[in-house]
Amino acid sequence: MTDAARELLNELMGAYQNTQLDFKAPNICKDHLVKFCPNQLFTNTKADLGSCNLVHDDKLREAYEKSDERGRLGYESRFYARLQQLLHDLDRKIRRANARVNAEADEQLMNPHKEEKEEKAIMLDEKIKTLMTEIEKAGEEGRVDEAARLSNQVERLQEDLRVVKERINTVNPMFMNEKRLEVCDVCGALLVPNDASKRLDAHIEGKQHQG
Repeated sequence: MTDAARELLNELMGAYQNTQLDFKAPNICKDHLVKFCPNQLFTNTKADLGSCNLVHDDKLREAYEKSDERGRLGYESRFYARLQQLLHDLDRKIRRANARVNAEADEQLMNPHKEEKEEKAIMLDEKIKTLMTEIEKAGEEGRVDEAARLSNQVERLQEDLRVVKERINTVNPMFMNEKRLEVCDVCGALLVPNDASKRLDAHIEGKQHQG
């Protein structure tokens, strides 16, 4: 049974739940008694905490709130400690996301294999110079056909050199896309700046942001 189905069943069957349960029983969700169960906040989102297999009974929560033992069993301190841990994890997620988006890219990330491209450009340039010398010599000696053949080779190599030089300064498009992202300082989600207002509203109203 999915979390959503379990929640729906709990709502439908709430009036028929076993009110003879003791709120101190080990199978009762103590977070729900205090306030709410964090596991139910982020269902079916990237921040999903997984299902809570304990009992969530609103009548037991009412009984706990009226009980003289409220605040004396340690449920509140454990609940708030758990919330603090979740907030700590979220702050760490936001810091990592900001560092990833705002970090200056190293040469390898921006332009992988740049050194190999530069070496290839040097080799092509040297080969072109060598062929140009051979063309000049063939022309002086009257070897017209050979000079023409070598000239065709030079033209192809010059085109290859042009392409390689363009690629040397080409930035990795994946990095360029990532730099355009922004981090939501509430939930840590990555957002596209100046995105359509409908998508931004959907994000703000979504489970992950609201939770």
